[in-house]
Amino acid sequence: MKIARWMIGALLVAAIAIIVSFQLSPSRDHWPVAEPHPPAQPGDVTLTFLGTSTVLISDGTTHLLTDGYFSRVSIPQLFGLIEPNPERIDNALKQAGIRKLDAIPVLHTHFDHAMDSPLVAQRTGAQLLGSASTAMVGRGGGLPEARITTVQTHHPYRFGDFTLYFVPAGHVPLPQAIENWTGKGEVTEPVIPPAPLGAWEEGTSYGLVVSHPAGTLLIQGSAGMQPGELDRYQADYALLASASLGKQSEAYQQAFMEETAQAVGAHTVIPVHWDDFFAELRDDVAPLPWAMDNLDASFRAMADRHDGDFFLLPPFQPFTLTPPAAPPTETGP
Repeated sequence: MKIARWMIGALLVAAIAIIVSFQLSPSRDHWPVAEPHPPAQPGDVTLTFLGTSTVLISDGTTHLLTDGYFSRVSIPQLFGLIEPNPERIDNALKQAGIRKLDAIPVLHTHFDHAMDSPLVAQRTGAQLLGSASTAMVGRGGGLPEARITTVQTHHPYRFGDFTLYFVPAGHVPLPQAIENWTGKGEVTEPVIPPAPLGAWEEGTSYGLVVSHPAGTLLIQGSAGMQPGELDRYQADYALLASASLGKQSEAYQQAFMEETAQAVGAHTVIPVHWDDFFAELRDDVAPLPWAMDNLDASFRAMADRHDGDFFLLPPFQPFTLTPPAAPPTETGP
């Protein structure tokens, strides 16, 4: 009887510990944060982090939004059918000042990247760009075929003064049970919400290089990479997903930084996809809970391997890129 009571007590303690680990998040207060910038001037390019790997990029005339995930379904909801949350989407678009978008490039098709993209495209008039799996998500969300572009890697896609390049990447390794649940394959039929989260399979994962005369950036939507794929590109800023990077080996972390920020010669690294995307987006959003990530380990994996600036962008706070230095003017003898 004593053994049975002890086992029941141990199981209860373990269950409580697991529940708490999904509720508590580490602090991000000791990591550097970008200072608020004055309003952008004509021709400036601004970045606004909007949770996960959703980033608004604008030069005041042309507006791009990667992924566009705002529904941020809770963990308990993941065990049923999920669908976009129009109220949360509209609230986030309003708070970010988004009325019109030219393009929504999708970095891969897991639910926390692609699920909202058709509805956001409908709300803003955007063109949806991504893999064949992204196209299926767009069709399932009711987006007309003319508003869907299935991309080719390394091909330039131009919107105003921006040029976008989709670069083969990869997804950060996850435990096998999680990968089976979230899906590693291709989306082969239109996804019509509500649907189980595994309907939004990963598809093809990309890094996105966004080039503009006022600055160039790399956005890596997951902490994965493909060796050599970014060697042909240059970028001033690297926005790198940090989720689960701290759980990888030292060798993996080193390779990730070499094949992303170091490959493009970025002077600044800005982490993305560090936030608790199971809670509604707020400007003071907490990091992912302890059960899902170790923020300090993930950030150190980047910051300790980067010889340059490293800082966070708070959600909804625009950040103005520093234009690249002009080449030196040649003078006569």
